[in-house]
Amino acid sequence: MKIMLLSVHPPQGGGSAYSSQELAHGLRQLGHEVLHISPYKGADPDLQYLGLLWFKADFPANISISPQAQLDIDRYVTSAYLNYGPFDCVILGRESFLWHLPTIRCVHRNKPVVLICRGAYINLLANNTYLIEQKLKTELLELYKGCDRIICIARHLAESINQVVGINNTVFLPNPISMPEFNPTILQPTATEPIRLLMAAQIKPRKRPLDAVEIMRIMVDKKVNIHLTICGDGSDMKQMLQLIKSYGLEKHILVKGPVERQVVLDCLNSVESVLLCSDNEGRPRVLQEAIAAGKGVVAYNNPGSREVVNEWLTQWPFSRLVPIGDTLAASQAILDLASDLRSKPKPLLPPQLPKPIEVLYEYESMLKTLIRP
Repeated sequence: MKIMLLSVHPPQGGGSAYSSQELAHGLRQLGHEVLHISPYKGADPDLQYLGLLWFKADFPANISISPQAQLDIDRYVTSAYLNYGPFDCVILGRESFLWHLPTIRCVHRNKPVVLICRGAYINLLANNTYLIEQKLKTELLELYKGCDRIICIARHLAESINQVVGINNTVFLPNPISMPEFNPTILQPTATEPIRLLMAAQIKPRKRPLDAVEIMRIMVDKKVNIHLTICGDGSDMKQMLQLIKSYGLEKHILVKGPVERQVVLDCLNSVESVLLCSDNEGRPRVLQEAIAAGKGVVAYNNPGSREVVNEWLTQWPFSRLVPIGDTLAASQAILDLASDLRSKPKPLLPPQLPKPIEVLYEYESMLKTLIRP
């Protein structure tokens, strides 16, 4: 198959960028030709390889898109399609690229267009407390309906699309994540060692990074020996750094900023638990990576995080879900989890997560069915 993937790519775009990169790489390993075209902001990216095309555009960070960004991305998509196509299938790597479906149809015609739903838009559309202009909502619902198939990386997303959009052309397929290897010989932390936490997330309002700082303030006020490492970047970075300084938490919080995935995995190996304060998630990969590494999880109780920790035959025992925004409950959950982890004589083996190759075969089968029904 010859496939065009329009999606973000590391170092842009958080977890969805790594998932898109892994999908493109995996499909190429199965023998398919994949052209990954990716917008970027800021300085020119250093990473270059065959099958990846960068183009500069101010791709949206929220549910709407600016006229200039729409025009820039539409122009590049058309140019890339005409220069490198035609393609058997076009994959939109996340919901923000729905805005370019009409332009794609102009060159791709009635051939399959597949959307990968990661939750950013549909979670807001399904949330009655989030006010969306009716015209904008109507436009988005029509764009969802214009896709031939919608791949949902979490089961709850498929339910939301069925209910909100009113279509049933969805399929649940998790990200083909290459999980870190778990080393059961790593020593458990002792009671005298600091509680070491990791937060790996984009520093933007939906991820509630200021809540993480507030949780740390509560812990430090209680004289808890604790340290948090933060990996990520985003619009709330300046405000978060100011809050850390105003609370005097510089010795307790290390902000690494934007880093490569391997740095995140290295940090994961050196902590005992992962903290995630998002108010909504699709299927957070950092929690999947934490469980694959046998780590503890403290997260706000949104549908995506809940689905990850409840995925197994029994809930991952080293997980604590707390109400969204309840920083006191989160601080107590961290203490309880640390006590539980340190009481175990040896690490608990994590559950068996889906193998990337198995997920990729399901992607391949689904795409082939669409192209040659």
